[in-house]
Amino acid sequence: MLFRLTIYCLFLMFSVTNLFAQLTDKYNLSTDTAVNRLAGVKRIYYATRIENRPKIDGKLNESCWESGIWSGGFIQQIPNQGMNPTQETQIKLLYDNNNLYVGFKCFDKGPGNIRPILSRRDEMAGDIAGIAIDSYNDKQTAYEFNVAASGQKVDLVHLGAYNWDFNWDAVWDGKAQVYDSVWTSEIQIPFSQLRFSPGDEQVWGIHVWRWIDRLNEESQWKLIPIDAPAMVYLFGELRGIKGIKPKTNYEFLPYVNSRYSPNTDLENKMNYGAGLNGKVGLNSGFTLDYAINPDFGQIEADPAVLNLTSYEVFNEEKRPFFLEGNTILDFSIGNDMLFYSRRIGHDPSYFPDLEENQTLNISDNIPIISALKLTGKTKDGLSVGVVQSLTAKENATIYSSGSKSKVAVEPFTSFMVGRVKQDFDKGNTVLGGMVTSTLRTINEDHLQFLSNSALSGGVDFQHNWKKRKYFVDFKGFFSDINGDTTAIKRLQRSTAHYFQRTDADHLEYDSERTSLSGWGGSLQGGKRSGKLRVVGTLNWRSPGVDLNDVGYLYQADVIKEMVNVTYKVSQPKGIVRSYFVEAEQERNWSYGGETTLDRFKLHGYTQFKNLWSVHLNLKANLNYFDTRELRGGPKLFKDNCLQDYEMFIQSNQVKDLFVGFGPRLKFFSDDISKTTYFTALVRWQLSDRFSITSKTIFDNTVDHHEYIRTTKYIVGTIDRNTISSTLRFEYFISPEISLQYYGNPYASTGKFENFRQKKAIYNENQ
Repeated sequence: MLFRLTIYCLFLMFSVTNLFAQLTDKYNLSTDTAVNRLAGVKRIYYATRIENRPKIDGKLNESCWESGIWSGGFIQQIPNQGMNPTQETQIKLLYDNNNLYVGFKCFDKGPGNIRPILSRRDEMAGDIAGIAIDSYNDKQTAYEFNVAASGQKVDLVHLGAYNWDFNWDAVWDGKAQVYDSVWTSEIQIPFSQLRFSPGDEQVWGIHVWRWIDRLNEESQWKLIPIDAPAMVYLFGELRGIKGIKPKTNYEFLPYVNSRYSPNTDLENKMNYGAGLNGKVGLNSGFTLDYAINPDFGQIEADPAVLNLTSYEVFNEEKRPFFLEGNTILDFSIGNDMLFYSRRIGHDPSYFPDLEENQTLNISDNIPIISALKLTGKTKDGLSVGVVQSLTAKENATIYSSGSKSKVAVEPFTSFMVGRVKQDFDKGNTVLGGMVTSTLRTINEDHLQFLSNSALSGGVDFQHNWKKRKYFVDFKGFFSDINGDTTAIKRLQRSTAHYFQRTDADHLEYDSERTSLSGWGGSLQGGKRSGKLRVVGTLNWRSPGVDLNDVGYLYQADVIKEMVNVTYKVSQPKGIVRSYFVEAEQERNWSYGGETTLDRFKLHGYTQFKNLWSVHLNLKANLNYFDTRELRGGPKLFKDNCLQDYEMFIQSNQVKDLFVGFGPRLKFFSDDISKTTYFTALVRWQLSDRFSITSKTIFDNTVDHHEYIRTTKYIVGTIDRNTISSTLRFEYFISPEISLQYYGNPYASTGKFENFRQKKAIYNENQ
């Protein structure tokens, strides 16, 4: 452990000495001089102002498209990087006071080769072309708008270093038309959907690309090498947009709803509600979102999950209000985050006990009284995000023998989140900070298990040098929770902490505490470009740190060290189109110095020229002690898994019939535990509009250390067989309208035997 910490400290010192290293103008990260030359070329496109806007139908037949210049000269990125593409592509950009218009001509030799496959929004399918715009020109973030040959739209946000957010959905228009030897598309992007700095003339980053599905070929207007460490800082430039004035845009979305509950309150079967959502564009850089008693009934429901672990299930945010500007509010540390917006308006914290013949009426979610969110970025690279939200005191109704009573299930709560980030040196250096606060007004004794206040905060720093070939990324954070002794006792005994563990000398459970605090962080760095990439990571969480009032923390009391080495080749040779080999080492231990896991992984992937591919995974887990399986009991030894083999083979995904299949086999040192896992995937594309997809999994698992109950820490051996299948039928009437069927039948049988106390197991394996 000391050796590894020394290595990380030396690495950090080396990073600091290079902090102010100057970047050269030329790209020189590739071993191919032609690729370096093409990537170093600074391509500039000048947009043309028009007076009459085009009709967005994909045909490009309006007179305005006779203005401006069609630009081609695309370069292949995949598979033959630096070569001319097999098909020609041309683009044109026009604008007026309110919109940017993008036209594509995607030529294709020979009829019947174009693949206009319809799919769900934000899902890449078939031939597609699009544009990404770095409207802040910060070399880090960009808004991307894509239209497939089928007319399907895909939009997303670039977050830097090949991270994307597909949850972002802008209001824009795009259409496509397919002809014999060309398909064309038109895109209309309202300036109100972009965030940019005020100024008479705009200079934006721009990336234009095209995907030819049958060839798995990507070509780009300005080449971004496939082994580059990031994308946005290598974009070309868009100039010529002048005189667009930031406007104060207003959006209002009022609503009313009703709910009929015939089997609850006989006097008030009908419940009504009203509210308002909206936003104000303060200028082109900042937006204020607001919600008063918002309704999220139109949002897709979370999938049902059978959770047999001690950990909380993480659900993605889907509510539009909280998705807006969430890239600015992001402060993620691995799987943990300081701001997890699903905490606002969550399900009730208290569930009353019922007596015989009593029924309960309780809300699924706590009502949000109001919420305000300000997000934006200045022309000097300062990002700001602020969220303030109030949730109501919520009561549940208990019905009994014609009478009813109310009981509080959630107190009135205030949530506040603040985030700032400042870019330096064209985005090569970023310094930021975040603070969050949760305040509850608790007047009922039975709600004293909730904390009165929770404060957390953190700082983050990232620096890149040598054309972002090398990087160092640090995040540090703290938390401080205050409340009644009941609340802090509950927090100490929660899944994330388990202070009551009897075999952990470094943990001390104190039933009289009224506060709990701690800290954590992450240090990551290395080389993330070229064929050979090496990245090291160190994560730590002290026993008392907790973010779960308005953030998300998976587990405290843990230190994780990991080193990943990857060798990747993307240039075709012989029958191989591309391949990579990845080796990874990981070690986990607690703050008390207990080693809880040593893991080793070797992962190989090869794609052949016929577009078939194969994955091969080899893993080994050693010294595995689970500190959470016994729900607060002593750590549970899990036998070494020295043989974990996985193979997955995929056919050509462009074909109408696509299959993927492969086994996973795990063998343990006790000669009892084992896993046999087989996956089969089939997709049948019957037409451009109709597809059938199925995924079937068979799992036979024997676990010699399955948790049974906390009393005396009983475990046993389970022999479980599970077969499940997901089946999806999709028929698209248009890019916006589809008919879908989704089913997930499954069956599982299991047998428990050999019940025993944990103590005997622990001694047996020592």
